[in-house]
Amino acid sequence: MAQQVINAINGFVTFKFDYSKNRVVNLKLNRDIEIDEFLDIQYILDCNRVRYRFEKDFEIQILN
Repeated sequence: MAQQVINAINGFVTFKFDYSKNRVVNLKLNRDIEIDEFLDIQYILDCNRVRYRFEKDFEIQILN
Protein backbone atom coordinates (compact mmCIF):
# COMPACT_ATOMS: atom_id res chain seq x y z
CA MET A 1 0.00 0.00 0.00
CA ALA A 2 1.33 3.43 -0.91
CA GLN A 3 2.72 5.71 1.77
CA GLN A 4 0.32 8.43 0.60
CA VAL A 5 -2.66 6.21 1.52
CA ILE A 6 -1.15 5.38 4.91
CA ASN A 7 -0.55 9.07 5.61
CA ALA A 8 -4.17 9.86 4.72
CA ILE A 9 -5.41 7.15 7.11
CA ASN A 10 -3.12 8.36 9.89
CA GLY A 11 -4.59 11.83 9.50
CA PHE A 12 -7.82 10.67 11.12
CA VAL A 13 -8.43 10.97 14.86
CA THR A 14 -10.26 7.68 15.47
CA PHE A 15 -8.20 5.36 13.24
CA LYS A 16 -4.51 4.68 12.63
CA PHE A 17 -2.59 2.29 10.40
CA ASP A 18 -0.74 -0.46 12.32
CA TYR A 19 2.33 -1.48 10.30
CA SER A 20 2.97 -4.64 12.30
CA LYS A 21 -0.53 -6.04 11.71
CA ASN A 22 -1.06 -4.46 8.28
CA ARG A 23 -4.45 -3.16 9.37
CA VAL A 24 -6.36 0.00 10.15
CA VAL A 25 -7.11 -0.06 13.86
CA ASN A 26 -9.85 1.66 15.80
CA LEU A 27 -8.52 3.76 18.68
CA LYS A 28 -11.86 4.31 20.44
CA LEU A 29 -14.68 2.28 21.91
CA ASN A 30 -17.54 1.27 19.62
CA ARG A 31 -19.90 3.84 21.06
CA ASP A 32 -17.38 6.62 20.42
CA ILE A 33 -16.63 5.60 16.85
CA GLU A 34 -16.67 8.21 14.10
CA ILE A 35 -18.65 6.48 11.36
CA ASP A 36 -17.87 9.25 8.89
CA GLU A 37 -14.14 8.64 9.35
CA PHE A 38 -14.64 4.90 8.88
CA LEU A 39 -16.54 5.52 5.63
CA ASP A 40 -13.91 8.03 4.48
CA ILE A 41 -11.19 5.42 5.00
CA GLN A 42 -13.22 2.87 3.06
CA TYR A 43 -13.53 5.40 0.24
CA ILE A 44 -9.76 6.08 0.25
CA LEU A 45 -9.02 2.35 0.09
CA ASP A 46 -11.55 1.81 -2.72
CA CYS A 47 -10.20 4.73 -4.79
CA ASN A 48 -6.67 3.36 -4.47
CA ARG A 49 -7.77 -0.21 -5.26
CA VAL A 50 -6.53 -1.58 -1.96
CA ARG A 51 -7.96 -4.98 -1.12
CA TYR A 52 -9.31 -5.22 2.42
CA ARG A 53 -11.87 -6.88 4.65
CA PHE A 54 -13.76 -5.61 7.63
CA GLU A 55 -12.95 -7.08 11.03
CA LYS A 56 -14.70 -6.81 14.37
CA ASP A 57 -14.52 -3.56 16.36
CA PHE A 58 -14.46 -1.44 13.20
CA GLU A 59 -11.00 -2.54 12.12
CA ILE A 60 -9.94 -3.07 8.51
CA GLN A 61 -7.50 -5.80 7.54
CA ILE A 62 -5.43 -4.98 4.45
CA LEU A 63 -5.12 -8.05 2.20
CA ASN A 64 -2.26 -7.01 -0.10
